[in-house]
Amino acid sequence: MKIIAIANQKGGTAKTTTTAALAVLLARGGTPTHLVDMDPQASLTQAFGLKDETDGLYHALTDRTGLPVKTVSRNLTLTPSTVELGRTETELLSETGREFFLRTSLEKTPLPESSVLLLDCPPSLGVLSVNCLATAGGMIAVIQPGGFELHALAHLHFTVQAIRERVNPDLHILGAIITNAHRRRKITEQVRLEVGRVYPLLGTIRADARLLYATTAGAIQHLTRSKALDDYAAVVDELCPVLP
Repeated sequence: MKIIAIANQKGGTAKTTTTAALAVLLARGGTPTHLVDMDPQASLTQAFGLKDETDGLYHALTDRTGLPVKTVSRNLTLTPSTVELGRTETELLSETGREFFLRTSLEKTPLPESSVLLLDCPPSLGVLSVNCLATAGGMIAVIQPGGFELHALAHLHFTVQAIRERVNPDLHILGAIITNAHRRRKITEQVRLEVGRVYPLLGTIRADARLLYATTAGAIQHLTRSKALDDYAAVVDELCPVLP
């Protein structure tokens, strides 16, 4: 089982859209794929049309039980999030071994051994993000063109190094994905060069209103025609050597 955290400590980078698109493409290709929405905003949950879930991640983490598993489509399942998940940031802060609660719940969750698990991290560094990085074997950074995003990427890099040294030595950086790119703009090329100095560049995703609409409408699993989805398909091809 391959566990990959999709991360950035800055919001608004299309991190959740990236997680959803990769999952849809992996599932369509025949790979059993499970998503864990670790963001209390529950954007990933809503991207697949699930709302007002009561059987969410919060109770699994706080009760140390297996994760709830909702079927989205063939080969694709999801552990949904709810707003109450945000309470874990304070409720678990004093708990011993709090960084391993997600790992414990996953061990109690019956999923196919050939599965790929994608963890949608919250855009902050707290208990939930640390749980993602402490559980994952690989991490993908998502970034948009812009100077502030490069600053956030540098912070993420230091965080990953700290997690590897103190909590999870098996965590590897798989690379970075640049999203919402306009390829004729100079800033896009500048960011490509800067990111490439730190991480392997897995792909550049074009800005695409069709993908954005499908995500906000809760129907991304039904999207078939999209230039951004084509770009994500190339990323999946790049990832194939490290997947089961």
